[in-house]
Amino acid sequence: MVFEYDEEKNLINLEKHGISLRNAALVFFDYDRIEYFDETHSDIEEDRYNTIGSVNQSMIGAGNKGGILFVVYTERTAYTENDKKIDVTRLISARKATGFEKGLYYGKYN
Repeated sequence: MVFEYDEEKNLINLEKHGISLRNAALVFFDYDRIEYFDETHSDIEEDRYNTIGSVNQSMIGAGNKGGILFVVYTERTAYTENDKKIDVTRLISARKATGFEKGLYYGKYN
């Protein structure tokens, strides 16, 4: 998997939510994560998706926030120097999941 994010947005996200987008990318390695299309924030130019998943503190190091995260992202296509097509996941924002979102993750709500 290839991830990218805007460094300025990363700093804003880190300041606001205490979670770096680099660490938030680890949510994609949670095979139990929930993903869904974000119809409200998608438009003609870009489809947006939300995912709710677990990031273990051991994955990101002591002193960093683990737990259940809510991550917003989009999928893009990029090309290497050799014109090889690759899929890129562009991270937009990340925060701790709300109580309701945690309930969705743990199967309490459908």
